[in-house]
Amino acid sequence: MRGVWLLAAAMAAQAAESRLIDAVKRRDPAAVKALLLGGGAAIDAADPSGGTALGWAIRLGDRDTAQRLLAAGANARAVDEYGESPLTLAAQNGDVAMVRHLLKAGADPKAARGNGETALMIAAGAGSAEAVELLASAGADCDAAEKSKGQTALMWAAAEGHSEVARLLIAKGANVKAASNSGFTALTFAAASNAAAAAQALLEAGADPNKKLPDGTPALSVAVSNRASRAAIALLDGGADASWADASGNTALHGAAQAGDTALVRKLVSKGAAVDAKTASVGDAGARLPGGFRRTAGGQTPLFAAARAGQIEAMLALLELGANPKAKAQDGGGFLMAAVGSAKVAAVELAYRHDNDVSVVTDSGATLMHASVTGTANGATPEAQERVCEVIRFLASKGAALDERNKTGRTPIDLADTLPIDKAVDLLTELIVKSGSKPKSPSKR
Repeated sequence: MRGVWLLAAAMAAQAAESRLIDAVKRRDPAAVKALLLGGGAAIDAADPSGGTALGWAIRLGDRDTAQRLLAAGANARAVDEYGESPLTLAAQNGDVAMVRHLLKAGADPKAARGNGETALMIAAGAGSAEAVELLASAGADCDAAEKSKGQTALMWAAAEGHSEVARLLIAKGANVKAASNSGFTALTFAAASNAAAAAQALLEAGADPNKKLPDGTPALSVAVSNRASRAAIALLDGGADASWADASGNTALHGAAQAGDTALVRKLVSKGAAVDAKTASVGDAGARLPGGFRRTAGGQTPLFAAARAGQIEAMLALLELGANPKAKAQDGGGFLMAAVGSAKVAAVELAYRHDNDVSVVTDSGATLMHASVTGTANGATPEAQERVCEVIRFLASKGAALDERNKTGRTPIDLADTLPIDKAVDLLTELIVKSGSKPKSPSKR
């Protein structure tokens, strides 16, 4: 019987301890007030996860209740089983007033979750400059890093594009050159997220614009690959090397051209990027890769990259900046063949005005007609098929060969039949018959 009595007493005590938390959770300020005034509430009692009434009030954004609990003596340093504290919760909410109240009540400005994410880091990620100022002035460590990725408050601010917070952290002594476990600096994070203002603040504070990731990739390349044009321009203005190329010879200009980013194209060239930079030669150019794709030949220029993507404005900008429309890729293909691969007749027409060699044949025996049916990954959709047919009609009108075999013995009809691009098969067959011939390899459908 004594055991039963003890269990009942424990359950009653636990129920009494949970009453305050329950009142906070159901947002019942009258009940909270009554429990506090009645003296029957265990103010720092915790629920099974370790959360206190104060923690729940802040989590729920109930500032009045949180202030009432603090005034009644609630522990501002209490943590739950995850290391979450009232201060980290307030920082997460961006609640500056609550951060101020907690610090006055004795909260630890260096408070961190169990994974090492500090209140300062959380406030920085939330973009709360006032909360960051309060925490840093109270003694928070500006260079503390969380455990799993080694990221700091400055990195979080940069990643979220909070330039005011970034400048504040820098002013408080944050290390702009610190790197995460993966080698990302705050500047790399700013580059990836197109946070130009944050990037500028970091550069002004001494961040290295040419600092590379462990694999050799600089922040400029990160920005370009993420189509972060504003950040890329900030990096270039801050001294980033516009001529950097990866192991395959791809430059930032290739990436900007392919993306159709004419502002970045012009900025790169103005900062010294080679307008006719070529990618490195590759073995087995044109060889079939897994998934049905073919290896792109080396010797590709930014103009070819823009043409292959059908980026008209970028093509025009590069031509204006002096790009050579007569250049040849490793396999003998040129500007016109690259444009044909875009399946955009406007791009083909523009390229033809500068490169009108419709008899071009690559080392693999591919003609413009072969390129027209293999250049688009979406050739099977009705809309894409019609675009391919527009290109075929244009090329045919200029005298391009319709039915040649490549080095593997396949004609354009063979390729279109395999993909399949039915409309192109029908159109090529029709054009060949109209020319007085028969297809060398009729459709097998």
